[in-house]
Amino acid sequence: MTISEARPKVDLMDLDLFVSNQEDAAFDHLRSEDPVHWNEPSENGPGFWALTRYADVRAGATNAAQLSSADGTQIVDRKVEGKGASSLHNMDDPEHAKLRKISISHLRATKIREWQDVIDRSCALLLDEAEEHGSFDLVDLVSARLPMLVLSQVMGVPERDAPKMVDWTNRLTSSDPDHAVAEGALAEAREEVMSYFDGLTEQRRAEPKNDLISILANGKKDGLLLTREELAAYYIVLVAAGNETTRHTLSGGVLALHEHPGTWERVLADESLLNPLVEETLRHVTAVAAMRRTALEDLTIGDKQIAKGDKVVLWFNSANRDPEVFEDPHTFRLDRESNDHLTFGWGIHFCLGAHLARAEIRDFFKQARDRRLTFEVTGEAERLRHNIFRGWNSMPVTVTRASR
Repeated sequence: MTISEARPKVDLMDLDLFVSNQEDAAFDHLRSEDPVHWNEPSENGPGFWALTRYADVRAGATNAAQLSSADGTQIVDRKVEGKGASSLHNMDDPEHAKLRKISISHLRATKIREWQDVIDRSCALLLDEAEEHGSFDLVDLVSARLPMLVLSQVMGVPERDAPKMVDWTNRLTSSDPDHAVAEGALAEAREEVMSYFDGLTEQRRAEPKNDLISILANGKKDGLLLTREELAAYYIVLVAAGNETTRHTLSGGVLALHEHPGTWERVLADESLLNPLVEETLRHVTAVAAMRRTALEDLTIGDKQIAKGDKVVLWFNSANRDPEVFEDPHTFRLDRESNDHLTFGWGIHFCLGAHLARAEIRDFFKQARDRRLTFEVTGEAERLRHNIFRGWNSMPVTVTRASR
């Protein structure tokens, strides 16, 4: 492995960099001076090459032949599904393609439109509660609940059990990379998820319904029904991944609108700006900031030699603020002529839930616009102590209704 002697003093495992909202400046420096950056090993995981430019990140996400997901896609050596069967995130083709094929038809844009009523009712419920409270924590009341209210019904989980899914995703994905993983607590959460879905799987095999559990319970790979371990990995990653993007994008979108005065007023005046608002929010926040790969052979990226076995991290958040692709990248703008962000990834691992996340985010802002609501951030927004997710633990807000 050839490493430049003149390295920038940037450590992407220093979580203070992210909690203090300084990561954008760090990535600006890396893109300019050391775009393929070697991050030294730490107690939190092996060293890795950090890809920071849009072109390299997109190429890396496309290059599944040389950059594998099978050894884990989190920067730290951790898989949300544990040590059993691998989830879609943590496998390569052809196994990945076989499992992805089972559910993809149920999550296409045309299928998501069938769930629009569920999305509408969920957003309406949360906005009703927001108006009743007036002042509240946006994360607790709205952002954390919306994706689980919707996903529970798309999956076929009884509505009364949606709070369980919020609890599970918090426990499965919120481990602080700064500290040792509480493996016992993670194992307990995984077993709760597996045991819960065992019963629903049995029910749907006996009496299938129009839901995602029925699709998975009766789906086949190589002519055989999925095993309990394969189903468990699928359910766990859906519960975890089905939450993060919408949850953090909603929070980050409200914060961005607060920090860019006049932008929401433009949306209130012009409904055609809703779609640009959604795409710019997805780009600006980039809720899933990074994914890791492992080099299957020696290769060259930029001017660096990557050795077989080296870890390579795709920094989507840095790519989405690359000035070579996005003019004035740190400003929240609704007038971008193109917005080909990488928020949902690229290539064979493009996010299965992208259409659902877009629909949830758009409907939330559409209904807020229809009601003439404005969210004002009234205190410090507490960042999630994480470098994989760009998110918030809490965000105090007040909601008001404008006169027409």
